[in-house]
Amino acid sequence: MKRRDLLKSGLVGLGGVAAASTLSAPAIAKGRMEINMVSTWPRDFPGLGTGAQRFAKRLTDMSDGRIEVNYFAGGEPLMLGADYYRSVMAIQEKHCADTSLRIEHAMQSNLTLFTEDFVEIFRKMGIGQIGTSFDPEPHMRGGGADIDSELYNRKFFRGFNLAGRHGFMAGIIYVVTKKSITRAMDVFYYLTNLKLKGEFNMNPVLIYDEERQHIALSPEEYVEFLGEIFPVWWEHRDRYPDLEPFRSLVNTIINGQVSLGCVDSGNCAFNHINVGPDGETSQCGRSADWNILPYGNIHDHSIADILADEQRSLLMNRNDVLINGECSDCRFWSICHGGCPLDAWSKHKDFMHKTEWCYARKGFIEKYFETITGVRFTPGPCNEVKSR
Repeated sequence: MKRRDLLKSGLVGLGGVAAASTLSAPAIAKGRMEINMVSTWPRDFPGLGTGAQRFAKRLTDMSDGRIEVNYFAGGEPLMLGADYYRSVMAIQEKHCADTSLRIEHAMQSNLTLFTEDFVEIFRKMGIGQIGTSFDPEPHMRGGGADIDSELYNRKFFRGFNLAGRHGFMAGIIYVVTKKSITRAMDVFYYLTNLKLKGEFNMNPVLIYDEERQHIALSPEEYVEFLGEIFPVWWEHRDRYPDLEPFRSLVNTIINGQVSLGCVDSGNCAFNHINVGPDGETSQCGRSADWNILPYGNIHDHSIADILADEQRSLLMNRNDVLINGECSDCRFWSICHGGCPLDAWSKHKDFMHKTEWCYARKGFIEKYFETITGVRFTPGPCNEVKSR
């Protein structure tokens, strides 16, 4: 089988999305038109991405809300439709019959797009959980000048409830912003009252443009947000769902079961590949967004060649630079490793620095985790990294 043939046949659905920004056929009801606008660029991508977002907003504003444009950035897998995933499985069954047990599928997308059409094919793919973002705060997600969050939430819960009825777990990713730091417990109770079958994550917002600095928060503010919630979660942790980053810290510090995400593992150099819609590869989704760490086109390079690209040694050498420099006296090195290299690059344009978000991990553990649990983190032989 030729890689080029596989990519051509496997990305038929994606090819339609890759053509810059496109508008779907509108849904019209009572004089109001609703249009989905699909972009190949990530949300807030400078120039092309932000231009598409502004166009969508202006079209809604100029029509006084009669035309509502739902903007979907690149990276919304459910926009491809169920037929795309059927073609993926057909290719897998044809070409990977002997290795299918080594292939796992995962899904993270916007649940407003989930329909009955995905149920059967997702089950066939072995997908049991759908990761999705959700914001309880008003006017954080939605269409129109006022960001109609009520309409957005109705669509979200329609997809959320549909997924639940068919046995799919929903893993919620909640992004902590400046707007939410004074309402930590409100957010916590809201999300736990959803009775999630999966876990939920509370991740800090990462803002790289000036337009949305009003929702940016500092590592110190993120620590205080987590610190308000942690005592309640810790006391009733058997009742509440798994919540990150709390659960992984309990497993790592108390249970001695170290399982670190790519951000903290210091081990991402040789086990990640991002493949774009045109076959261009890079380290990860963020590196592709920023056009750094390109590894060539998968049509022209084998996976072995891509994994052996000499640029990857930069990421591996970063560990030696940091442990002998900025992180030399940090007792949390084995569970942090200076944070994500991409975060370091965004601030310094250089991978060889720790990130400002190192404080979030260190500060939360020292100020809240160790104080409340009574367990002090002591690095030792058990802290061997196992990426997840």
